[in-house]
Amino acid sequence: MKKTRERMVSDNMWGSSAVFCMAAFVAFVVVRSEAAVRVGWILYGCGWVAPVCMAVWCAAQRKSPGVGGVFAFGLLVVFGLLAWLAHG
Repeated sequence: MKKTRERMVSDNMWGSSAVFCMAAFVAFVVVRSEAAVRVGWILYGCGWVAPVCMAVWCAAQRKSPGVGGVFAFGLLVVFGLLAWLAHG
């Protein structure tokens, strides 16, 4: 079954939080400098932009965010909590 353009964009927007969490993880764990920790928090904050925009879009369209929304927000909350415990 071929996905519609709207569905492909939606899937990529929900999944983009994983890329930002991975980049923040690299900044926190691999680089390990004070500047890298600040950059890591900025990257983590940027990871919230696409899921929040998608949640607003879903609310405006009166659609359920589905598994993508649960994945995106769950990943951001768990990663943020772990990063805060380690670098807060």
